Amino acid sequence: MSFIARLTEKLRDDLSVRGLIRIVLLLLVVLLLQLTAGFWSGLLRKVWYCIRPFVIGFVIAYIMHDAIGFGEKHGISRKIMIPALYLLLLGLLIWLAASLIPMLINRLSDFMNSLIGAVRWIRSFVYEHYTGDASWVTQMFDASIETLTDVKGLIPGVSSALPELVSTALGTLIITLLSMIISIFMCFEWEKIRYYTVLITRRISRQFYECVFEIDEEISDYLRSMAALMVIRSVEYSLLYLLVGHPDWLILGIASSVSLIIPYVGPTSVNVIGILTALQLPYSSILILIGMIMLLSQLDEYVITPMVHSRNLKLSPLWTLFSIFCASTLLGFAGFVTAVPGYLVVRVILRRYFKDEEELVQKPAVEES
Repeated sequence: MSFIARLTEKLRDDLSVRGLIRIVLLLLVVLLLQLTAGFWSGLLRKVWYCIRPFVIGFVIAYIMHDAIGFGEKHGISRKIMIPALYLLLLGLLIWLAASLIPMLINRLSDFMNSLIGAVRWIRSFVYEHYTGDASWVTQMFDASIETLTDVKGLIPGVSSALPELVSTALGTLIITLLSMIISIFMCFEWEKIRYYTVLITRRISRQFYECVFEIDEEISDYLRSMAALMVIRSVEYSLLYLLVGHPDWLILGIASSVSLIIPYVGPTSVNVIGILTALQLPYSSILILIGMIMLLSQLDEYVITPMVHSRNLKLSPLWTLFSIFCASTLLGFAGFVTAVPGYLVVRVILRRYFKDEEELVQKPAVEES
């Protein structure tokens, strides 16, 4: 019997009128969704604008509840711990706005100058030591210098456009303040939120309840580890760039800390920028910087990170990079930030699914024996 004949017989045996009706209805639903995509996207956008402060507030409260619990274990009341933490956070934000951000803006022009000087130094070095036709190399570096010079020319316009930027950011500031207020109320009501989460997830199913709280453990472990690693990395690299005499040591130290949000890609990019902008320093300082960056990278990867992370939180480099690529493609910049938490969520769900499937397969075998 030919393949076409076997396929026809299979379809005739398996497909009933009811099955065909379901397929047609599903195709009609897909067609209607496609035809009304503009309406649904606008509706979902409005719904997101409504719930956005509550989602952001929940994320902030989720991040803060570990610190609040730590204070309660040491005898500090929740009524004291929550205002103290938020006042500390507010003071940090005010310090950043009042001192650090203006300093970074003023240093940005010098930072671009060091970057342009580094590219010129590499161009001269290649031109002097390359024996072949170096015209294409010089053209490439000249184009890079021209691009960086154009970017530098935009920097003075930042100060003049600051009032417009402030007025544009007013809406974001209001959303942020509203989210902070909501998160404070959520922190005070965190035990109720947890209780109702337990109640709802248990009513859905035991597997769903266990999966949700396993995700909670993974994400909490990840956030605690990230906070500790960011502080450690900021101190490490700020001191390193300061000791070698780099003028942008504070910028690079903060950037090294924040770059941990994007594993592997972020720290590597900041290290490359740090070396390029240090090419104006003495050769001995450049060699010390490169050697110390290599040493600290190995120290962070194989000593500090395993000590900070728990044994259960093992991030596969391949899957981490894959999740960063997928999330950034789908969500843009937000994808870079949510890639690793999203990877942890998917990993827990798949682990629970295969565990449940294995238990279902093993259960009849045990009963038969």
